[in-house]
Amino acid sequence: QPRSRGLGDVYKRQLRNIDKHFGDNHVVKNVSFGVRCGEIFSLLGPSGCGKTTILRISGGFEEPDSGEIFLDGKNITDAAPNKRKINTVFQNYALFPHMSVFDNIAFGPRTHGIHKKAVLDEIVEKSLRSAAIWDEVKDRLDKSALGMSGGQQQRLCIARALAIEPEVLLMDE
Repeated sequence: QPRSRGLGDVYKRQLRNIDKHFGDNHVVKNVSFGVRCGEIFSLLGPSGCGKTTILRISGGFEEPDSGEIFLDGKNITDAAPNKRKINTVFQNYALFPHMSVFDNIAFGPRTHGIHKKAVLDEIVEKSLRSAAIWDEVKDRLDKSALGMSGGQQQRLCIARALAIEPEVLLMDE
């Protein structure tokens, strides 16, 4: 049972009374919960119960029919995905196929205005180390990511998500 109304200030990251319909299908029904800073929070449930939809709403990729999303006490319900300090790793990893390993990781920082090679080098290495894949790819940063195994590609997507230092990291399976 998710935590409900009256979550208070202790939860600076909250979903409040979220509803979502797809046609006649009411997939998310009045969902509310809060997550503390540093807390690892899991949504568990059967296939089709709305877990991915809640992640997509939290990340700004779906609009809720009703309800609000708060990050650090600020309502971000209508904020664009790139303005939320949230990053998402989806179940089906989405690498940029025509980009190198390095460029897949550097993509986010570049979109945030970071272009100095030395700074990007540091970010890429730190992100790949954090995703436990640096030793496997450090000698092929200029190669396509598509030649990597599925597990390596998923860790590369995690590194890419970490590269912009999000306040919240959402991971779907």
